[in-house]
Amino acid sequence: MGVAVAICQEAGRVAAESEESRLIARCRAGDRAAQELLVRRYQEQVYRLAYGLLGHAEDARDATQEALVAMLRSLHSFRGDARFQTWLYRLTTNVCLMQRRRHQSRTRLLSDTPLESYDHLSPEPDPESAMMTREVQSAVRQCLRRIPSEFRAVVVLRELEGLAYEEIAEILHIPLGTVQSRLSRGRRLLRDAILNDERIPSPYARGQNP
Repeated sequence: MGVAVAICQEAGRVAAESEESRLIARCRAGDRAAQELLVRRYQEQVYRLAYGLLGHAEDARDATQEALVAMLRSLHSFRGDARFQTWLYRLTTNVCLMQRRRHQSRTRLLSDTPLESYDHLSPEPDPESAMMTREVQSAVRQCLRRIPSEFRAVVVLRELEGLAYEEIAEILHIPLGTVQSRLSRGRRLLRDAILNDERIPSPYARGQNP
């Protein structure tokens, strides 16, 4: 049974990659409908990554727009050596790092604006629970934002996006060992920040692996 499931999953993955390759080919040929479809397919993932890296909704929206425009303009450079998602995450990460450098002289308050497009993923809580959840999420985001950017990027790509170490190394252009050491350090920094934040209940802190 397990072998059959694995075979079906692999067949599905290959079919999806083949469909995506055809979509990218249409985009390269100037098919506007295909370009709009590709943007819609990845815009939430790009926003989520940008928001995790930048910690501010307005900056994340700007970075998302910039990254998606760059994606369409740079499709000719995608050779297929890596997954398209990996290539796009690398581009998005570079856009976010450039934006951080542009804004590093400005002090910005962390936005508590939720990502509305993900509201449908969980049941609607009661008002008191919803308020507490928003407060905790805001506090955790602030803790994450206080982590130095080189550690935050690895934590976001691994813990929030679920990427493999090899993909993170490719996206950030760093050795695999550096990914592992930065992730370990980033987790400790995040755990310590959460432990020292009185707004965050202890179960959240215990959930952060050392």
